[in-house]
Amino acid sequence: MLRHLRVRNLALIDELELSFEEGLNVITGETGAGKSLLMQALGLALGGRATAELIRHDTQEAIVEAVFAPPDGRLAPLLESGGYAVEEELLVRRVLTQSGRSRVYVNGGAATVTVLRQLADNLMHIYGQHEQQVLLEAEAAIDLLDDFADLYQPRAAMAQCHQTLRQTWEHLQALTTGKAAAEARRELLRFQVDEIARAELRLGEDEALRQEKTVLMNSERLVQGATAGEALLAAGEEAVTDRLGRLLSRLRELARIDASLQDVVVLVAGGLAQVEEAALQLRRYGQRLHVNPERLEEIETRLALLSRLKHKYGGSIEAALALQETFTRELQHIEGGEETVTALLHQVEAAAATAWEKAQQLSQARRSAAQALESQMAKELASLGMKGATFQVRFAEFGAATDEDGIDSPFVRGRQRLRSVGCDRAEFYLSANPGEPLLPLAQVASGGELSRLMLALKALSAAVGDAPTLIFDEVDAGVGGAVAEAVGRRLKALSHNRQVLCITHVPQIAAFADHAYTVEKRMLKNRTVSSARRLTAEEQLHELARMLSGVEISAEAKRHAQEMLEAARRR
Repeated sequence: MLRHLRVRNLALIDELELSFEEGLNVITGETGAGKSLLMQALGLALGGRATAELIRHDTQEAIVEAVFAPPDGRLAPLLESGGYAVEEELLVRRVLTQSGRSRVYVNGGAATVTVLRQLADNLMHIYGQHEQQVLLEAEAAIDLLDDFADLYQPRAAMAQCHQTLRQTWEHLQALTTGKAAAEARRELLRFQVDEIARAELRLGEDEALRQEKTVLMNSERLVQGATAGEALLAAGEEAVTDRLGRLLSRLRELARIDASLQDVVVLVAGGLAQVEEAALQLRRYGQRLHVNPERLEEIETRLALLSRLKHKYGGSIEAALALQETFTRELQHIEGGEETVTALLHQVEAAAATAWEKAQQLSQARRSAAQALESQMAKELASLGMKGATFQVRFAEFGAATDEDGIDSPFVRGRQRLRSVGCDRAEFYLSANPGEPLLPLAQVASGGELSRLMLALKALSAAVGDAPTLIFDEVDAGVGGAVAEAVGRRLKALSHNRQVLCITHVPQIAAFADHAYTVEKRMLKNRTVSSARRLTAEEQLHELARMLSGVEISAEAKRHAQEMLEAARRR
């Protein structure tokens, strides 16, 4: 859950701090006041693209800090694997500079944008304004259906199988389309083999470097701790070793009187020896450990190289080394003439069989999910003021093979075409009112209906997702009156088990807020400045009245605003 947001020098924002709570947090304000800047700030905290243009024109850097609730079981391993402290709260800090670069910190430790993006999916989902237009895009239905059905794992496996088939097929094509193509393949393989070989990759090296980086980044703290520990154990009359030595001498005198104390003498003598050894090891540790910026820079450079190679060659050092062996064998076959077209054809057939099997499994899962989505969407749309609407997912074929596919293309079977997402095409159909025909969304849905459709889809997807915070940025486009009230009720229902942040211009939605905020734009020393603050109950009433009536707030508008608040609380 997002607890706190602090922004400095970001576009029109001079200084802004907001604390957020559980439930429905609603942010309002005049058009152009700067509400979208809050979304940009949160996007930056989650690894979004940063540019120098976002920095306030008269400053050198912009800063975004976000504090989240204690890391749960999903976040802790990610933090620990990167060498970041797992603390009571998760603090993300991003600094934008005029050079165009940004610095990233996670719980005080230096991090990368990649780390932020890995954490982001477990922290919050942001649904931006105008996102409902995505529904009209060709690939939207498959993506949203997979999101609802939580098919990330089988879809990733499908993409991997498709990539394997694509690479094998392209290799076969290279060998069968002439000497020039074969030579190009040979040069590519030589480059890839040499690039991996030059890096001299070692298994476990990245993890060892991250551990060494953590030690170097905390070397001063470690040296201070070792020195303090050694002093406590062995320096001065009050040192543990001196006190144990005096005690040992005293016990030996007593043991000469009573031999039964001899066992105690042995135990204390052993403890003294261990304490002396511990002090010695702490001294040696502190002597050999020192701040080494050059080594830290070497590690950063090496980790950057490893990260680039891992991203390029399979995602891990193990995968890169395996690909190096694969490329080497392939290169040897090409250069030695050992690899034959027949052998490659068998590889293509095997890869195609695997990929098509994955595609069929994914297709079956999607069809089952489509039935569940249609049923649940009917209920969702009814709750959003579209009672009697019918929502349907229709699957279509891609069409027969074309000349571009090749005579024996493994990517086409009948009227099905294999892609990285499988062999399905899907499209959403809607009948907004009983008795009307089902038509594609692009032909039938208005702006308000698209907004409600997207909200319904996102609400259902959130039910199977893990993100504790959902942010809706003006997803209420084109709605008003009773429909807007229905949207507000749905957002309120979502906030029962998720933290929800909603930016809106619609008073019927704002009335459902558990916590209300406003964004304002004003002139300060001849500069335009955006700021935000949390509203008291009286200020929330005043803001609702402003949204209802405009600049001049009448007594009638205040009365209407009060009625809306009371009605929202009852419902």
